[in-house]
Parts: sequence; C-alpha cells; structure tokens
Amino acid sequence: MDAGYSERLIMHAHYPKKPVYFNTTALKYVHFYACLFELAEKGIVRAAEKRLWCRETETGDNVLDSVIELMVPLSGKKLLRMQSLVPRKAAAVYKQQLERMRERNLLLREEIYFISWEVGSRYRALKYDLLKPDITRLERSLVYGRKPERETWLMAILAGESGLFSNIFRSKEFRARAKKRYKELLKSDMLVNDETIFLLRKTLRRSLNAQKATTSYGVG
Repeated sequence: MDAGYSERLIMHAHYPKKPVYFNTTALKYVHFYACLFELAEKGIVRAAEKRLWCRETETGDNVLDSVIELMVPLSGKKLLRMQSLVPRKAAAVYKQQLERMRERNLLLREEIYFISWEVGSRYRALKYDLLKPDITRLERSLVYGRKPERETWLMAILAGESGLFSNIFRSKEFRARAKKRYKELLKSDMLVNDETIFLLRKTLRRSLNAQKATTSYGVG
C-alpha cells in the first residue's frame, strides 16, 4: 500500500513511541501544502511569477480532489490569495485526511475518557513499515549529507516546516545535524531552480509566520 506525502507527514507526526508535542495548527497548514506538492508532482498544480495555476480534474483521492476544488477558482491569481485561504480551509482538509487514513487502516483513533465521559481523541499511526524508507532516506540526506532524491527533498521540506525532525530522528545529535543540513539545502539550486516548489514553500512559510504571530499575540 503506497502512501503519499500528505499521509506520510501525518504518520510521522503520530507514530513516535514517546509522542512529541507539535503545533497542530502548523501541521494542518503544512498538510495542505503537502497536498499541493502531490498535485504539483502530478502536473495539476503549477506556480510561476507569484501566481498559481490549477487544472480542473479528478485524481481518485477525495482529499486531493477537495484541494483541487478549492484551488481551481484561484487559478491564475496571485499566491497571496491562497495564503489567505489556507487558514480557513486547512482544518477541514486535515480532518478529511484523517478519516481517509482511518479507512485505509493507516491511523487508529483512540478515545480519551475522563471517568465515563469522552473528552477527546488521539490518533496513532499504524504500518510503520511505510515510514522506514522515508526515515532511512532522510537520514542519508540530512544527517550524513548525501544529495537527496526529489521525493526525499520534498519530504524534508514538509518535515522541516512542520517541526517533525524530533519525531523522525532518534538522537539529539541527528536532529541537530538534520536542522543544519536542511537550512543549507533551502539555499541550494534544487529548491531555487524549481519555481513551483520554491514559491509554494515560500508561501507556506509566510502562512506559518502569520499563524505564529497570531498565536504569540493571542489574537483570534
């Protein structure tokens, strides 16, 4: 069973044996862009000259199709329009992804009870074998400095922007190396020469900075 960028991102966030507490809102934002990365790889989404284009089509994946439905009205418009859309739509797309992953037996939902009342839920990633290749490739590229293949590079962007290196790498030394190497790769030709991914990552960073500022100042 294959898993795309968006699904593997969520599995990395929810697998650790000792869960690391991450910014859930930021993860929802990054997940939305993970879907855009997948659509870009399929040739459905393209970004150039600070504008976004999206082709109206169906992929057979209800989550990706929902993102396409949101993007088509913005096709040909400035990326700033999408930046304002994501905070309003990311949570719904993320929830849809969780449900789809439960159906595919990639996630397990566990209810949290206080006495006899259900007070919430948490998710646990299943099928760890789907993540092992990711972790091995990310270690080779971000810890040992090998040139990453495209799929590894895109996954590194998603993991780096969502703060998941603490979940993925087993030691403090590995995490420190990964963060340093990631910053170096952000300046490399691999990103700069890929206009679509470069612009999507830049727009994602703006969205995350805005979310962080809003949280810091207690607005909303």
